Amino acid sequence: MTGKKTKAKLQSAFHEMKENPPKILAKTRKKEGAAQAERQRVAIGLSKARQAGARIPKAGGRLKNMVEG
Repeated sequence: MTGKKTKAKLQSAFHEMKENPPKILAKTRKKEGAAQAERQRVAIGLSKARQAGARIPKAGGRLKNMVEG
C-alpha cells in the first residue's frame, strides 16, 4: 500500500495532466491510437509524481488501480 504523501503527489500530478495535457499526447493519439496515448499519459503522470518525490516503483500492476480509483 502506498503512503498518504505518495498518493497526494500522484493525484496532483494527474490533476495537472488533466488540466493541461502535454502536446505529445495529441500526436500519439493521432499516430498510435487512443489506447497508446492513454498508456503514455499514465507514464508521464507517474514520471511527474516521481520528480515531485513520490516513492513509486518502476513497474507494477497495483498502481493502475490506485491511479484510476
